[in-house]
Amino acid sequence: MDLAGLLKEAQFHGAKRLFENRFRLLWTVALGVLFSCSVTVVWITIKRFLENPTFIVRMQSSQDVMPFPSVWICPEISFPEHKMDDFANKLNYPEDINASYFKSKLRQLAAFYSPDVVYNVRDLQRIEYVLYYNNLVDMEATGRRLMTSCEETLIRCRWNNAVVNCSSLFIMELTGDGFCCVFNGRSLKREMQEYEIHAKVEKKVFLTERFGLFSGLMLVVNQTQKLDSVDLSYKWLALQSSQHFVESTVNGTPLNPGTEKWVSYHFKGYQIADDAKSLSIILRQCRLAEEPLKYFPIYTKEYCIIECEMERTLRMCGCVRIVHPKRPGVSYCKSQNLFCAQHAMVAFDSNDCDCPQACDVPSEQVITNTFYMNSEVQPLDTFYKGLDFNKVTVVKIFVQNRETTVNTRWSYFSSIDLFSQLGGVFNVFFGVSILTVLELIQLAYHAFKSIRAKYKITVQNIAAEPENSPNDIRSPKTKKTRLNSKAN
Repeated sequence: MDLAGLLKEAQFHGAKRLFENRFRLLWTVALGVLFSCSVTVVWITIKRFLENPTFIVRMQSSQDVMPFPSVWICPEISFPEHKMDDFANKLNYPEDINASYFKSKLRQLAAFYSPDVVYNVRDLQRIEYVLYYNNLVDMEATGRRLMTSCEETLIRCRWNNAVVNCSSLFIMELTGDGFCCVFNGRSLKREMQEYEIHAKVEKKVFLTERFGLFSGLMLVVNQTQKLDSVDLSYKWLALQSSQHFVESTVNGTPLNPGTEKWVSYHFKGYQIADDAKSLSIILRQCRLAEEPLKYFPIYTKEYCIIECEMERTLRMCGCVRIVHPKRPGVSYCKSQNLFCAQHAMVAFDSNDCDCPQACDVPSEQVITNTFYMNSEVQPLDTFYKGLDFNKVTVVKIFVQNRETTVNTRWSYFSSIDLFSQLGGVFNVFFGVSILTVLELIQLAYHAFKSIRAKYKITVQNIAAEPENSPNDIRSPKTKKTRLNSKAN
């Protein structure tokens, strides 16, 4: 069957009309216009799929039970005087260092836990020398002995309208900002240590069934310590999503003496629907939370930056900061490496790390109200009994309501849906199907085969002619004769 016969048998509308003289012009123009329209619609559809394949749907739901947020009360970075005296008096000193010099420089030890502390490398090396002389090689344990404990920082606690021991709620953790008292959080470093000794990792999650102002967590924060440096000694409060890892850095609200703070928490978050998970990471432009990192069991941009910072510090300085989880065979940075380690830190908005945004992002809406307490007025609530309002800060933290707001990312269509939609576009304009596509492929193959056969015949005819024949295109005389004929 020749090409004209195949085209007459093609299963799309108007193909047969192309070989009828009466309708050829009309159907040629019509098919051309329809083909242009279909290509335009297909291009717009594919472009939208590649550039913006998803859309956001905001949904609100009511919860009977919710995880309570993670609460961070960060004590002062500097060490209290009485703890430094007690610690220094129990040490043995080498001949070239005395106790008075050691105590005068001991505050600089906090540079291992916070990058905000000013230090001198020489002084810090001598402090390390004294600690190693007394076999105190664990810098984190030494810092815990010198820092204000959670029992000293938190005077009184009430959880779900019941007064409880603060030690049962808060744990002293080494965070990205220094030592903090953490409630309902997680420590990756501690979990890794427990995993190495084959200990069972207990994850105690605090839930709440009560909502509103008269529920949640209530604290009394001790503010009696002398503020020798405002930047390093003030206490502050931060709220994160439940079970947040403490290795990260957070932004907090300062706690001023003589005030009461009401902190309301409302959960907001972003998540991705199941149909959008099938898209590639380039199309959805985010990474799934269930895709674990090298150390962290879940993915967030914040945790990814921490791991990137760890690898960068190890590469540049040959060690890791004491606030980071430590791999076997890797050492913590010493005093001579602190400057390098601080310059290896990575900002959250930096482009130094390949850390895309997470698809599932818990977000918090925190509203803080501050009230000044009058020492001449005694509230009826017995929780305030015996407090010196000028030397404490009262903090009330509660989940605002049962409603949670979640922005869910849905896809316009998957790859299969895209193929179906493109097929629908061609069907609307041409009335074609997949079988028609096969016929078009057959037409293209037949056309290619016919052109190739004609080309072979032409080459064979040229090769069969004598070299000096008048029809030989290779003869200069023939070329000249043909040029003269064309000119005439």
